[in-house]
Amino acid sequence: MRVFVTVLILLLFAGCSVKNENIDKELAKEVHLHVYSNELQDIWAQRSSPRKLLYRFPFVGAPKGEDIRGKFDDKFYSSINLVYNAKKIEDVDFWKLRDNPKSLDFIYVRPLWIKEYRKLTKDLFANIAYSYNISAKEQEILRDWVYNGGKLWLEFGVYSTKYDMFNKNGEIDPRKIEKLIKNSFTGLTFWKKPLRNFIFKSDDLDLINYLPTIKRFRIDERKSQIKGIKRLKLNIYNYMENYVLVDGKALLVDKQGRTLVTLNRFGKGYVLSMLPFEYQDVYYDGELLRWKLLFMLYERR
Repeated sequence: MRVFVTVLILLLFAGCSVKNENIDKELAKEVHLHVYSNELQDIWAQRSSPRKLLYRFPFVGAPKGEDIRGKFDDKFYSSINLVYNAKKIEDVDFWKLRDNPKSLDFIYVRPLWIKEYRKLTKDLFANIAYSYNISAKEQEILRDWVYNGGKLWLEFGVYSTKYDMFNKNGEIDPRKIEKLIKNSFTGLTFWKKPLRNFIFKSDDLDLINYLPTIKRFRIDERKSQIKGIKRLKLNIYNYMENYVLVDGKALLVDKQGRTLVTLNRFGKGYVLSMLPFEYQDVYYDGELLRWKLLFMLYERR
């Protein structure tokens, strides 16, 4: 809101010198001060900064409030004019989605803490739904949404610190954690599709502490459908992490022959699965990968 504040300052002093009289005349003039709402200034800053695109899907997972610089110049970000709606699975109103399936283009799923993950069936899709307290009817709505053209974006896995499990005597039990993490997706499928696992473990420092690590991937462009991606990075902050991909068309393959991104078509829609690669380090291609995947899926409408 723009507020016009008119300040009329009249200073009348008897016996002033000519110099002071001139100053007084200047001070006596009407001064118009323009006061702006901080909230509106923030909104304007967002509109005027094309890099704010990096704070919405598919750039998910960065800590809130973290400054994301971006790898490219403003001209690149200004050229992007895609219009789409995306929500994380726990924020979706499935009843509204049933009535208006075109209201969302993407639904995405992020990794879960191991104690929040519920392995109750042989189907990973159902287990994800149970973990987020999504009812059987809502699962049906989500499945129909995908088959009718929706895009489900999976960066799913489970993780644990070193002190999330204890023995009966109260002692920390890392072996129990390792067993639970490793078996999180054993024997499961996703809508009858096999799964691929990636298990990462941090280095031990002592009984309680561990050292977060970084996993780097060099991409084999000849075997990859997505071109122009050379290096990726995955930050391992927890003691143990297990990520899962739905077996399908290999979009990205590393030099060791491991598939890192897959795509499956179900009806008119798609399920994309990938590791939650870091995208803020400008020396890696995590940001570019997400742009390429977004454009690819956006065109398949």
